[in-house]
Amino acid sequence: MTPTPLGIVLRHDRTGFTFITGEHLKTWEFVHYQTGSQHSQQVLCRVTETEPLTEYPVEFLLDTAIVPADVAEFCGFDADDFVYYKTRAVVIGYFDGDLGEFINPRMNPAAGTVIYRSAAGQLCEINKVASGGVGSATIGTVTGTGFEVVLSVRDVVSQHLSVIAATGAGKSYTVGVIVEELLMPHNRAPVLIFDPHSEYVALESIANDPRFWDGDYKPRVRIIKPEKIRIRVGDLDTSDLISIIDDGTMSDKMKTLFGGACRMLRRDSFRQFTRSELRSMVDGMRDGSNDSSIEGILWRLRRLEGGIFHDHEDVPIVDYLRIGQLTVMDVSGISTGFQQLIAQVILRKIFDARQKTENGAYTSDTPDKYLPYPVFVVLEEAHRFAPQGSGGGAGGDGGEGGGRVVKSKPIIKTILSEGRKFGVGICMVSQRPSKLDSDSLSQCMTQITMRIINPADQEQISRSIESVSRDIVLELPALAKGHAIVSGVGINTPTIVRIRQRYGRDRGVSKDAPSIWVRMSAHGRAGGRGWRDP
Repeated sequence: MTPTPLGIVLRHDRTGFTFITGEHLKTWEFVHYQTGSQHSQQVLCRVTETEPLTEYPVEFLLDTAIVPADVAEFCGFDADDFVYYKTRAVVIGYFDGDLGEFINPRMNPAAGTVIYRSAAGQLCEINKVASGGVGSATIGTVTGTGFEVVLSVRDVVSQHLSVIAATGAGKSYTVGVIVEELLMPHNRAPVLIFDPHSEYVALESIANDPRFWDGDYKPRVRIIKPEKIRIRVGDLDTSDLISIIDDGTMSDKMKTLFGGACRMLRRDSFRQFTRSELRSMVDGMRDGSNDSSIEGILWRLRRLEGGIFHDHEDVPIVDYLRIGQLTVMDVSGISTGFQQLIAQVILRKIFDARQKTENGAYTSDTPDKYLPYPVFVVLEEAHRFAPQGSGGGAGGDGGEGGGRVVKSKPIIKTILSEGRKFGVGICMVSQRPSKLDSDSLSQCMTQITMRIINPADQEQISRSIESVSRDIVLELPALAKGHAIVSGVGINTPTIVRIRQRYGRDRGVSKDAPSIWVRMSAHGRAGGRGWRDP
């Protein structure tokens, strides 16, 4: 089917070209033109700006009760003069099937070139993979069209993903869509979500939804509640243990003595020590001159009693990362410092399992560590775990704060830089990119960026993400809820996408406070005792 002409090129410069059209196009709409070479090619372009070709005289606009077109007709003007637009566009390029990417022809269309609106036949090259095929994630449609936008799961998982948005723009909802796609029968991914606000527990409905079933395959969803999370004391580094027991008053002498006790317990690298053995080792280091320091250490070791710490139970990484399984680690109610510690231990175990499985050190003879397939980890509130600068966050239980190094940050940066080799993918989710480590953000090679209003956040995005151009940054404040600019290696060209509807319900919706107040008052329970929002 021959496309209908949309307009004619007026002029071009080094930044793009201008064409005249009778249609009022939106920014980021796709258009194209045909090259006049022997091997004619369709060159895809993107609209950046639209303005009227001819403006009404000011005098025609002074009376709001009179239609300007009527005044123009009365004065003898041709009404058609006011229905044309000068539209700016930039060239994306023609798609090279052998290279699998768009090639910019390094020249703009000449004056007189016919411009066409791009339909499905031209837009299909935006996607690297076909919807519904192995390794595809259909996340929505090109804004203003019904054309589906499909991410390449292979590229997203191997080269990491960032989802950035202001509060209320649809960040968690979008992550939910991506997770749904990863658990579809054509992907069957092992996914772990680190969930600080209990936002993703609603995804458990996936397991009972027939849309995710295929033959014997049914995805499994595990919700790990805070009280079920365990960290084995023997898995913690000496610095981890000190960060937990030190309230800021631990002397250098105490730290040296405690470090010595830990080293003696770790002489056998395969040995897991218990809290009782750690206390006994510290107590056995008395020499008559250090009794006060020893007593101080023993008193502080009480912080390892109860809670998430255990002598023998630990995080069963292999059980959490099964094929076709989503594990939501709900850490809501746990202090920020301990959340960082848990993230550090989990990510370190995952990276160790994948690295040593790939290197042959772990085999099926070590079933609790053998992880023979790539995995994907979602870090919600990623700026908590990899903050900008060396420290970050508030203090509290867990020994973080006060400018101290956030323990989870080094392992996150290691996975982001080396995870591709070993099949560990990370999704960094944040509403405050200016607080997120810029190096970490730059390692996420596919980006889903939603409405961002804060100038500092916009600047961080512009500085950290290579594929984000200035026109993308300028578009961020105007994005509607549920719309995102998708860019990077997971797709062939940056595109504004209307995120599809989730299959399950969304726990991230804001509370309708007035409706709740009125409903509670009508039931005579304004005090709210024992009441929970359904």
